[in-house]
Amino acid sequence: MKLIHLMANLILITTTEGAEYLFSYETLVAGYISEDRDENCNGYWFVKESYSNTTTRHIKKYLENLYTSEKTTKVTQSDAEMAQMALM
Repeated sequence: MKLIHLMANLILITTTEGAEYLFSYETLVAGYISEDRDENCNGYWFVKESYSNTTTRHIKKYLENLYTSEKTTKVTQSDAEMAQMALM
């Protein structure tokens, strides 16, 4: 795993398998899983629940134009929390 500080309170963790996990403050909010790519999904995902303006900005900065793509998966906060626990 590789830990990359993108900016204050924004961290990206990458794995050797190519997965990415974006943390805003201490919360997993978005990511990329290459195995999830197909004609209907681009492999990117983000938590659909509302966050602070700063965290929402972090998600949009990471996803850029993929934020509104129909191929980007929206997950629940509980799904992200389970993924975060699996990383630890």
